Amino acid sequence: MCGIAGIMVKQESDLGDALFKMLYEIRHRGCDATGTAIYLGQPRDYVAARVSMLHPADDLPLLRRIVTEHAELGACDTYRTNSPYTMARLTLQADPPDLARLYRHINAEPTLCVHSLSAQLDVIKDVGTAEALAEFGRLRGLRGHHALGHTRLATESIDNLNFAHPFSSDLYPELAVVHNGQLTNYFKLRRRLEAKGIRCKTFNDSEIIAHYLAHKIKRQGNTFEEALRASLDDFDGVFSYLAATETEIGAVRDRLGIKPILYYQNDDLLLLGSEQVSFEAVDPDVFATEMGPGEVRLWSKN
Repeated sequence: MCGIAGIMVKQESDLGDALFKMLYEIRHRGCDATGTAIYLGQPRDYVAARVSMLHPADDLPLLRRIVTEHAELGACDTYRTNSPYTMARLTLQADPPDLARLYRHINAEPTLCVHSLSAQLDVIKDVGTAEALAEFGRLRGLRGHHALGHTRLATESIDNLNFAHPFSSDLYPELAVVHNGQLTNYFKLRRRLEAKGIRCKTFNDSEIIAHYLAHKIKRQGNTFEEALRASLDDFDGVFSYLAATETEIGAVRDRLGIKPILYYQNDDLLLLGSEQVSFEAVDPDVFATEMGPGEVRLWSKN
């Protein structure tokens, strides 16, 4: 059991604080790790990266060398996490094709892992609860237009910072996914995507969802909605997931309807999640609607 959450607002606001409140209320659904994906209302004029390092004394110089092979490096700092990993935060200038190559080059190193590499998306995750994420990841005060969040109970893969949600993809760095459930055809999906040249960083089945959607959209020309709907046919198991792009949030619930997704919407606010209690942390007067089995829904900021 994991917990998922999503929020979209009409005017850019402190989504870091809102997500902290939502995730804190569903910490009972999983306290192994907590993560967020926050989208700015408008892209920055630079790319921001978050990369985890297992051995920072050796990995930080290596990371700098890799970045300068593909991009112009700006600022670079580090912060400790609630795990054995140290997080590097970098700013850089790069064209989209170079950015994709940089993403893959970093992830090819065993002790490095890209969490986000985008002008509009920041992924912040850590082991432990929302309180640990707020302390180590400096979550509160981060402004944005829409965001996803996740509380993880590690079941079929290891309890590790890099296995925490949200996940993105080098094919589409602005895409983020949070997931509750199990994909029982994970290895089949993975082999199929690897045959197309896609490389996974972890053995978390949720990472496959990000690569699957990115492949559908960027290589096969599907719309975001088409990719979400196709997943109902291609994924086996019990699952519910939220996915986001620069402008949209999508929600998918499998046809068995085992894993819940609820939503609430008014003129200024959209809330999504596993339990209504997380909505009440943002608006105490919310009454949520549960998505039906096999339902796909899409919301846009435009």
